[in-house]
Amino acid sequence: MIAEHPLLKVVLNDAGRLSWPDIPGQTYRCATCLREVITGPDGHIAHKTKESGDSCTPSTSVAISKAIIELLTEGERLFVNPVKSKNKTLAPSIIFLHVDKTLSPFINTDYQPTGACWRSDKGFKLALFFMDNRNSIINKDHFDFIAVIDRVTFLEEFNATWSRGTFNNPLEALRHSLVSENMSSFWVKWPIKNPQPNKEKMKVDYWYDYYSSLQPSEGLASCIASVVGAEVNEFGETIYTLQTWVNRTPCEYQLVKSVGVILLLDNTGNLVPETHPHFDTIIKACIIAVRDFVRQNPRIRGIERLSITAETVSDELSSSV
Repeated sequence: MIAEHPLLKVVLNDAGRLSWPDIPGQTYRCATCLREVITGPDGHIAHKTKESGDSCTPSTSVAISKAIIELLTEGERLFVNPVKSKNKTLAPSIIFLHVDKTLSPFINTDYQPTGACWRSDKGFKLALFFMDNRNSIINKDHFDFIAVIDRVTFLEEFNATWSRGTFNNPLEALRHSLVSENMSSFWVKWPIKNPQPNKEKMKVDYWYDYYSSLQPSEGLASCIASVVGAEVNEFGETIYTLQTWVNRTPCEYQLVKSVGVILLLDNTGNLVPETHPHFDTIIKACIIAVRDFVRQNPRIRGIERLSITAETVSDELSSSV
């Protein structure tokens, strides 16, 4: 974050809405701390009073988050990179607040907004967050649809947009960046379809059926896997979260490629041993789901493709535990 970033000059007007100060000497409210500020002749803002031990550090993230909330409240449709499976759209290219629905700002531990949540017209629980780390700190169980705007990527795109000189002020450029096609917004959760394990090798959305070679008398096992989230850990490894159904029993696993080895983890991040019931079936279904997820969504950034085919799964298994 650079100290003179143009979004640091965005303020709140008397109505509490974001504003661009175009007249020097006017009094506004700081978008971050809400205290009174005055605009100087060079466009910079200065707090009228400075309380000891309670200084304010203006934040572009706060201004952007508040712009997101304002746009949604106004009925604007914000762009999110869609999730598709061939000719089916699993998560759309927009996210919006229905006119008769109520939006709840999502507040972080610093008491600043980092997004918003609401219910759709069909009753789905939606959430849009402005944060990095691929939304890892949000409890995904609380929402049906979750979209995230990555802070670093968004600011890079905003800076490029503003530098072209198309807009009269940074606030206009900010609003344009949020509603226009971009590479910084993506879905990390969307509803998954009910499995259909009675149809061999049938593919529905991101569900993939895999049947083991065991005969029914030996205990036929079927596993259906769906990618429901992805995040990058501190080592730069992409961890995929998958919802699975093994013989109609739901469970959640994680798949990660670490030091060239594909690892199957449980929902707490612990390694699943090869002795786990139906281990081979589960990991094969998860690999196939992740491989196709990445193939169908090349615009999701930071995702490392698992370059593996179903025919070579057995070779990988021997080196993964």
